[in-house]
Amino acid sequence: MPVTTGSGGRRKREFLTDFFVFLLISIFICGFALSIVSFFYYLNQKKQSERTIADLQRKIDTLSTRVSKLEDLLKSTSIEKLITSANYLANFSTDLERIIEELVDDPTTGYIRLFVIGQENVWVTFRKGNETYFSKELKPGLAPYKFYYFKEPSVQTQYSIKIPRDCSIVIGKPGMVYFLVYGVGTTRHPTKVVIWKDTRVDNLERDFSLYIPK
Repeated sequence: MPVTTGSGGRRKREFLTDFFVFLLISIFICGFALSIVSFFYYLNQKKQSERTIADLQRKIDTLSTRVSKLEDLLKSTSIEKLITSANYLANFSTDLERIIEELVDDPTTGYIRLFVIGQENVWVTFRKGNETYFSKELKPGLAPYKFYYFKEPSVQTQYSIKIPRDCSIVIGKPGMVYFLVYGVGTTRHPTKVVIWKDTRVDNLERDFSLYIPK
């Protein structure tokens, strides 16, 4: 007798057929979606690469322009002129700071200036313990430095030296340096002039009897 399959077998074959068809369609759709995503990702990366290359090219062009200008400057200007210009600017900056230091006089702080008499340079050192705040050979006349012993100056220049109130001072040639004290709360004229006969001032505040607000 021939073997016949029932309705259950047909349903199983139909299910498998539908499943494989669905699977193939799903694979196709996923592949197509991934292709679109990859395509847009490629376009985005391409645009970013183009922007990066464009920025790099602009920087190269700018650098090339600067190099060309520098070459033209060097061709048209001698090294001596460049050195002279640099020295002029440096001297101008130094002179300007000296002028500023002379003009600024803050009465809320106190400072000391040094005046060297005679015809020879004198070495002066301000220190406290192992810390040296100033050590330099000064020429005869009024030194451009201001040594602030109470508060920092309102305008800071290379001639503004902050020192501790109880620092010590070493004088290379005793009796050759006048200490002009501009006390706290005063302006312009020194409130005290001290000439030290020894080689060392042990304590600035105590030895000079400085008035320092508490």
